[in-house]
Formats: sequence, structure tokens, C-alpha cells
Amino acid sequence: MIAAILGLAATALFAATFVDGGSSQRRGRAIRLLAWPRRSCGTSASRAALPGLIEALAGALAGGVSLSVAFAEIAPTLEPRLAAATRRVAASLTLGAPPSVALVEYHAVVPAEDIAPLAVVLSAFARSGGRVSASLERIAALLRSRLALAAERAALLAQSQASALVLVALAPLGVVFFSLAMDGYLATLFDAGRIVLVLALAFECAGAAWLWRIVRSTLAPADLASFLDAMVVGLEAGLTFERALAGLVERASITTRDADARRLLADLALGRPLRDALATFARGPDEARITALVVASMRFGSPLARLLVLQADSIRTTERHRAEARARRLPVLMLFPLTFCILPALLLVFLGPPLLTLIG
Repeated sequence: MIAAILGLAATALFAATFVDGGSSQRRGRAIRLLAWPRRSCGTSASRAALPGLIEALAGALAGGVSLSVAFAEIAPTLEPRLAAATRRVAASLTLGAPPSVALVEYHAVVPAEDIAPLAVVLSAFARSGGRVSASLERIAALLRSRLALAAERAALLAQSQASALVLVALAPLGVVFFSLAMDGYLATLFDAGRIVLVLALAFECAGAAWLWRIVRSTLAPADLASFLDAMVVGLEAGLTFERALAGLVERASITTRDADARRLLADLALGRPLRDALATFARGPDEARITALVVASMRFGSPLARLLVLQADSIRTTERHRAEARARRLPVLMLFPLTFCILPALLLVFLGPPLLTLIG
């Protein structure tokens, strides 16, 4: 029975690793994993309701309502967690807090990168006034397209995680089954079959690591399209390229490009030419193409926001196709750890102790 408990514990630990999605932050992993299902469901519901909140805010502001009153009026129509954060935002605005400070209340409910474009636009609106409805509607549309892509990625990742978990769980579940169905199975496995047990564990660990690497390869890369979306709303709000980038960097982390964006902003602040600063930021063909568009727009005075919208849509479509292609390759890639690691572990735990009993 001890082996059964150990097998189930190993399966649960591996499941936790996959659910965590390969995060590099190790501290507090167990606590986060225990709270993950509830927090994930709440965050998903709040993110799904966020575009509706922004559209309602656009309508309220277009009707001449103040910002604090608009948030207070919208709050009762939202799902509970987002409604509570919206009430806190309304209270902060009533007390005189600037929009960028008040909107921090949303960070406990939705990711900061979802709120950053809203904070940029409302800060520009509070500073210079003007019509903000069109910019808010743009934010809502961009958020909906981003959430649609995130939902597709999550579905593909869940399929690969489920397949990997089933494969890894076969050997531990086989140990549980045989320990209950055969008398003396555990005694043989821990006595004469110790070498069999060690080999099975070695194959199982190798297969788990192999499958983990395969599943991790399906995780989403840095979302350049989301970065462009946030830049677009800043530009449409009347900010310059540098001001829009500064507002985005101050209010949200840009995934793996955060350090590069901060370096770009620092180079521009130090007076480095825009072409040279953007050349440092561009690490791939997509970034290089966007860099060329920005430089051309600055040089000839052409509108940049529309060009960036087209580039963001193109990148998002390309990423959707890449995710689908990676999902189609997964069954083929999983055949290798199944053949060379999982099946040998299954044969060892299924046939090893019975054969040793017969020989003995």
C-alpha cells in the first residue's frame, strides 16, 4: 500500500507541475497550486467581463457623467469580484486619486497588462480632456480579440496537459491496481523486485521530464500583439510614441519584453536616435518590421496607430496558426517518450513482480 500512496503522490506532484505552466517562480508554489482552480475561474470571469465594463464606461462618459460616478454606476452590473474592485476604484476617484492610481485596485482581479491601456487612456483624458469614447471602444475590441486568442491557447494547452497526465499516471495506477488485486505484489516489488522498482522509477521520471518539455513547448511566447495593442490606444489618445511607451512600462510588465522595453525607453530618454534605440529592441522579424514602420512614420509624418493595428492583427493570426500547428504535432512528439520511457515502465511494474514470483 505504501507504493500505491507514493505512486499517487508522484502523479499529483507531476500534475501540479503541469498546471503551474512551467513558471520560474518557485516560492509559494504549493499554496498557489491549492488555490489555483478557484483563482483561475475568478480571473477568467473577471477578464471576460472587462470589455463590457470598458464599453459601459465609454457610454457613460459620452453621456457627460464624471469618471467616478461612471464607475459607481457600472459596478452593480458586473460579476462580484470585478464589481467589488470597481466600487473601490470609484471610491478612490471620489477621494481625488488620479486614474492611474485608482485603477491599481483592479490588479488583484485581472492582469495588470489588461488594465494598462485603460490607465493610459484615462490618464490622458484626465490631464487634457477631450472625447475618450472612441479610445475606450478600441480598448474593448482589442481585449476581446486578445481573450479569444488566449482561450484558444488555453484549450490547446489543456489537451496536451491531459494527454501527458494520462500517460504519466498509467504506471502508478498499475501499481495501485496490482497491489489490490494480487496478494504479495508489494512484498515482491520491495524485496526481490527492488531493481525492477528502481528501473521503473527511472523510466517514469525520464518520461515525465520528456513529456514536460514537450508540453512546455506549447506555451505561448511573448505576446507582441498585446504590446502593440497597448501602444495603439496610447497613440490614439493623443500621446507620442515615447509617452505611450512610458505609460505602458510604468503600469504593466510586458512579459519577457519588459526589460527590452525599459531599455528602449531609457535610450530614448538619454537622447539616443530612435532608429538606433529600436534596432536594439528588434530581436525577430516581427519586431524588425514594426521598427521599420515606426521609423518611417516618424520620418514622413504618416499615422502610426493604424499601421500598428494591422501589424497586431497579422501577428495574432500568425500566432493562432502556429498554436494550431504545434497542437497537431503533439501526438507525434508524445510517441517517443511513450515508446522509450512510459511503456518500459509499464512492462516493468506489470510483469516484473509476477515473473519474479513465478521464478522464485
